Amino acid sequence: MPIKPTRIIVSPALQTFARNFKKARKAANMSQKTVHEQTGIAASYVSAVERATRSVTIERAGRLAKAVGVPLYKLLTP
Repeated sequence: MPIKPTRIIVSPALQTFARNFKKARKAANMSQKTVHEQTGIAASYVSAVERATRSVTIERAGRLAKAVGVPLYKLLTP
């Protein structure tokens, strides 16, 4: 029997954070590698966060916000 692909449901909050973080990173003219160098968070993790395929802890969300120079609440605001 073929295996049915599972649908992953992404929370609206995670989608909002992902979209806003990517926009803020690009506005700061930063690469994912630069974010990694400033935060110690792996560039592959940063990429996954931006695609909303990885959840982010509040602690890491704060580090990411600080790296791109925006308050955390702005990354969480739709």
